[in-house]
Amino acid sequence: MVLVDTSVWIDFFQYPESVHSKKLEWLIKDHNRVVICGIILQEILQGIRDEKSFRSAKNRLSKLPFVYTDKNTYFYASSIYRRLRKKGITIPPVDITIAAIAKLNKLPLFTKDDHFEVIANHLGLKLYN
Repeated sequence: MVLVDTSVWIDFFQYPESVHSKKLEWLIKDHNRVVICGIILQEILQGIRDEKSFRSAKNRLSKLPFVYTDKNTYFYASSIYRRLRKKGITIPPVDITIAAIAKLNKLPLFTKDDHFEVIANHLGLKLYN
Protein backbone atom coordinates (compact mmCIF):
# COMPACT_ATOMS: atom_id res chain seq x y z
CA MET A 1 0.00 0.00 0.00
CA VAL A 2 1.08 3.59 -0.71
CA LEU A 3 -0.07 6.83 0.91
CA VAL A 4 -0.45 9.40 -1.86
CA ASP A 5 0.19 13.05 -1.01
CA THR A 6 -1.94 15.97 -2.16
CA SER A 7 0.72 17.14 -4.65
CA VAL A 8 0.32 13.92 -6.67
CA TRP A 9 -3.47 14.01 -6.47
CA ILE A 10 -3.46 17.56 -7.86
CA ASP A 11 -1.50 16.30 -10.86
CA PHE A 12 -3.89 13.39 -11.21
CA PHE A 13 -6.96 15.62 -11.38
CA GLN A 14 -5.45 18.57 -13.29
CA TYR A 15 -2.77 17.01 -15.50
CA PRO A 16 -3.83 13.43 -16.27
CA GLU A 17 -0.99 12.93 -18.77
CA SER A 18 1.80 13.79 -16.31
CA VAL A 19 4.29 11.15 -15.17
CA HIS A 20 2.98 11.26 -11.60
CA SER A 21 -0.62 10.90 -12.79
CA LYS A 22 0.26 7.87 -14.87
CA LYS A 23 2.08 6.28 -11.93
CA LEU A 24 -0.89 6.93 -9.65
CA GLU A 25 -3.32 5.55 -12.21
CA TRP A 26 -1.16 2.40 -12.41
CA LEU A 27 -1.19 2.05 -8.61
CA ILE A 28 -4.98 2.41 -8.52
CA LYS A 29 -6.13 0.44 -11.54
CA ASP A 30 -3.54 -2.29 -11.86
CA HIS A 31 -2.63 -2.89 -8.25
CA ASN A 32 -5.25 -1.28 -6.00
CA ARG A 33 -2.45 -0.13 -3.68
CA VAL A 34 -3.46 3.45 -2.82
CA VAL A 35 -4.62 4.63 0.60
CA ILE A 36 -5.69 8.08 1.74
CA CYS A 37 -5.93 9.85 5.10
CA GLY A 38 -8.13 12.64 6.39
CA ILE A 39 -5.73 15.54 6.08
CA ILE A 40 -4.90 14.70 2.44
CA LEU A 41 -8.57 14.16 1.64
CA GLN A 42 -9.36 17.59 3.09
CA GLU A 43 -6.52 19.31 1.22
CA ILE A 44 -7.64 17.84 -2.11
CA LEU A 45 -11.34 18.58 -1.74
CA GLN A 46 -11.03 22.07 -0.27
CA GLY A 47 -9.08 23.18 -3.35
CA ILE A 48 -11.77 22.18 -5.85
CA ARG A 49 -13.91 25.16 -6.84
CA ASP A 50 -16.40 23.62 -9.25
CA GLU A 51 -19.27 21.74 -7.56
CA LYS A 52 -19.47 19.00 -10.19
CA SER A 53 -15.72 18.34 -9.98
CA PHE A 54 -15.96 18.38 -6.18
CA ARG A 55 -18.69 15.72 -6.17
CA SER A 56 -16.82 13.58 -8.70
CA ALA A 57 -13.55 13.75 -6.76
CA LYS A 58 -15.32 13.09 -3.45
CA ASN A 59 -16.99 10.04 -4.94
CA ARG A 60 -13.75 8.66 -6.37
CA LEU A 61 -11.72 9.33 -3.24
CA SER A 62 -14.35 7.87 -0.90
CA LYS A 63 -13.75 4.44 -2.47
CA LEU A 64 -10.10 4.31 -1.39
CA PRO A 65 -8.93 2.56 1.77
CA PHE A 66 -8.71 5.11 4.57
CA VAL A 67 -5.99 5.46 7.20
CA TYR A 68 -7.35 6.81 10.49
CA THR A 69 -5.46 8.91 13.00
CA ASP A 70 -5.64 9.17 16.75
CA LYS A 71 -3.97 11.35 19.34
CA ASN A 72 -0.78 9.27 19.16
CA THR A 73 -0.41 10.43 15.55
CA TYR A 74 -0.31 14.03 16.73
CA PHE A 75 2.05 13.25 19.63
CA TYR A 76 4.38 11.62 17.12
CA ALA A 77 4.01 14.48 14.62
CA SER A 78 4.91 17.01 17.31
CA SER A 79 8.04 15.02 18.18
CA ILE A 80 9.06 14.97 14.50
CA TYR A 81 8.50 18.71 14.25
CA ARG A 82 10.57 19.36 17.40
CA ARG A 83 13.43 17.11 16.26
CA LEU A 84 13.66 18.92 12.93
CA ARG A 85 13.41 22.37 14.57
CA LYS A 86 16.37 21.48 16.81
CA LYS A 87 18.30 20.98 13.58
CA GLY A 88 17.13 24.37 12.29
CA ILE A 89 14.62 22.87 9.86
CA THR A 90 11.06 24.15 9.70
CA ILE A 91 8.47 22.10 7.82
CA PRO A 92 4.77 23.01 7.63
CA PRO A 93 2.79 21.17 10.34
CA VAL A 94 0.43 19.58 7.79
CA ASP A 95 3.38 17.95 6.04
CA ILE A 96 4.79 16.78 9.36
CA THR A 97 1.43 15.20 10.19
CA ILE A 98 1.29 13.43 6.82
CA ALA A 99 4.82 12.11 7.39
CA ALA A 100 3.80 10.89 10.86
CA ILE A 101 0.79 9.07 9.40
CA ALA A 102 2.99 7.41 6.79
CA LYS A 103 5.65 6.38 9.31
CA LEU A 104 3.24 5.09 11.96
CA ASN A 105 1.39 3.01 9.37
CA LYS A 106 4.63 1.85 7.70
CA LEU A 107 3.50 3.24 4.36
CA PRO A 108 5.73 4.73 1.69
CA LEU A 109 4.64 8.23 0.70
CA PHE A 110 4.17 9.13 -2.97
CA THR A 111 4.78 12.87 -3.25
CA LYS A 112 6.21 15.67 -5.37
CA ASP A 113 6.75 17.94 -2.34
CA ASP A 114 10.40 18.59 -1.41
CA HIS A 115 9.54 18.92 2.28
CA PHE A 116 9.17 15.17 2.45
CA GLU A 117 12.65 14.65 0.98
CA VAL A 118 14.00 16.62 3.95
CA ILE A 119 11.99 14.53 6.39
CA ALA A 120 13.12 11.33 4.66
CA ASN A 121 16.77 12.37 4.87
CA HIS A 122 16.57 13.15 8.58
CA LEU A 123 14.03 10.68 9.92
CA GLY A 124 13.88 7.72 7.56
CA LEU A 125 10.50 8.39 5.99
CA LYS A 126 10.06 5.97 3.09
CA LEU A 127 9.22 7.64 -0.20
CA TYR A 128 7.60 5.86 -3.14
CA ASN A 129 9.38 6.35 -6.45
